[in-house]
Amino acid sequence: MDPAVTGTPQRGVRRPNRRGEGGRLREELIEAASSMIADTGHGQPVSLNAVARKVGVAATSVYLHFATVEQLKVAVARRGFAQLNEYRDAASHGITDPVQALLVRCRAYCRFALDHPGHYRLMFGAGLPAELAYTAEHAPGRDALQSLAASIQRCQPNRASSRQDDPQRLAMLVWASLHGVVSLRIDRPQFPWPASLDETADDIVRRLTGLRS
Repeated sequence: MDPAVTGTPQRGVRRPNRRGEGGRLREELIEAASSMIADTGHGQPVSLNAVARKVGVAATSVYLHFATVEQLKVAVARRGFAQLNEYRDAASHGITDPVQALLVRCRAYCRFALDHPGHYRLMFGAGLPAELAYTAEHAPGRDALQSLAASIQRCQPNRASSRQDDPQRLAMLVWASLHGVVSLRIDRPQFPWPASLDETADDIVRRLTGLRS
């Protein structure tokens, strides 16, 4: 029977928002772009037209929320950073020992990268929108690095760490090393890695920060 007669929406065609529901479409657009990035493992194929087709709306409807694909990627990346924070906070919840908290938060960072390789590449790769660059105001990547530095600093006053270097410098060394490991594991999943991801993360953090057992 003709869908126009029954009133049933055609497959792939989205019901229009009612008045005041424009925010719902914006969320659907972000979800669609996020899904595309997750499926492909990177953000290159995302376009406003492709996202519009996935959601089932006209491209002109997308422009009401995102003027460019870069703006849409910014929204997806910000959501990724929020999820990364959730990973780390959940891992360290209830842990009072600063050494254990630092270790589990670094493991969670690595796990997020392998669980969400497409989003991780967008957040920490060359495709990161300029609006989210480290030097940008309220850059989530800088907030993440400062959170790591704070975790390292909490290990220093009680001499849990033998290295009393600048926590920011140590954070950069730890992040660079963890980023290298997870990037290689994403790109070379069949390589015979000598240790588990958690063990590797712990080894990196302990060696670079001088954590005592």
